[in-house]
Amino acid sequence: MNSRFLAFVSLLIASFLLAPSLRAQDTDKEVDDSIQQATEVAKKMGVKMPDVKKQLEEVNKEEAKEKAALQKQLETPGPLALPDWTPKVPQFEPTGPVSRKIVSDEVNIIQTATSPLTPAELGEIAGKKQRKVNKLNSSRTNGSYNDIKVVTIYLSTRQEPVHD
Repeated sequence: MNSRFLAFVSLLIASFLLAPSLRAQDTDKEVDDSIQQATEVAKKMGVKMPDVKKQLEEVNKEEAKEKAALQKQLETPGPLALPDWTPKVPQFEPTGPVSRKIVSDEVNIIQTATSPLTPAELGEIAGKKQRKVNKLNSSRTNGSYNDIKVVTIYLSTRQEPVHD
């Protein structure tokens, strides 16, 4: 036990003594010289160096505009209901009213609900009903984002008759 402690203390002392010689945070003089030289050559050639602060400000302004536009769209008054062709799915019990919500930088009309079925099973039932009733093509994607299960059903009109 004593020898292990002695070895540990020796290793600890050696690491403290060697750490300053590593100088991991010091900048390399050759790299600094190369950067300075490249900057001077760019100035001589008439190449303007980009102003990163201005670019970041522009990006932040654009993001603020997009967010404001989404917020305005979210607060737009009007009828709030799912389309008539939305399939009725058994065992899908709404937990609140239909609402608007920003999902993936889009304003969507959503219905939250509870169900003993998995999201994939619900999507499969809804897709089958839509194909039969409205003669629509459908596809489904399943995802999990931050522990939230998401099922997205895409519907489109058919261009050709169905072949069973």
